[in-house]
Amino acid sequence: MKFNKHHVTDGTVKARVYYSLDNRTDKRPCVTLYAKDYGNELNKLFPDTYKNDTDIMTDYFEKGRVVLFADHPMYAAARKRAETPK
Repeated sequence: MKFNKHHVTDGTVKARVYYSLDNRTDKRPCVTLYAKDYGNELNKLFPDTYKNDTDIMTDYFEKGRVVLFADHPMYAAARKRAETPK
């Protein structure tokens, strides 16, 4: 998996994302990847951690997200990309 500035890819599937660091109220360190598009690409890349808790009325605002915690194998790479200056 490759974490780029504006997208994540496995070489075949590409999901446009933006990153957020440590944005949880429980203060657990994490990297959250928010999908920029309405497609299902982020779900294809992270089927075990992908969430889209919206309904049809709010799907215009949230497209889905993946939260990676410190125990996830991709956490370090995602965190490094998210911390890199824009």
